[in-house]
Amino acid sequence: MLKLFGRRKLASRKQRVAALTVFALAAVIGVGAYAFTASNTVPAHKAGAGAGAVTGYEVTSHVSYTWDASGEKVVAAHFKLNEAASDVQVALTPAAPGSAEDWTDCGATGAGDEVACEFTKAAAFKEGVPNGEGDKLSVAAVSEGKVVIE
Repeated sequence: MLKLFGRRKLASRKQRVAALTVFALAAVIGVGAYAFTASNTVPAHKAGAGAGAVTGYEVTSHVSYTWDASGEKVVAAHFKLNEAASDVQVALTPAAPGSAEDWTDCGATGAGDEVACEFTKAAAFKEGVPNGEGDKLSVAAVSEGKVVIE
């Protein structure tokens, strides 16, 4: 019986060593996994949504037009807005503007919120807007940034 008792002691030692080995292996894997996750960094940043009132501009003066020497083409328009604008674009077309080429960039308003636009800058009218084709003046203005017509 003594020998049987010795085998049990040896078997339980092997089980303890195996259990300790499994525990040590699990600890190493856990520390290794933590090391990988601990190395991830995400920089601080912001995200959000909001709303703000968007109000339009108002042309507060009569629009004056400048004609070319022949009197057959409008080459510029001058008017005032109710507030300063960082960028203004206008289109002088027979109906509603059909494409971005109908628009000309006037830049920012000048002193007294005045706008001066030269139609000779527009891709559609390099020499001005022909008489009879300028029935509708469209104005796009922004208080910050640039007007983008697509």
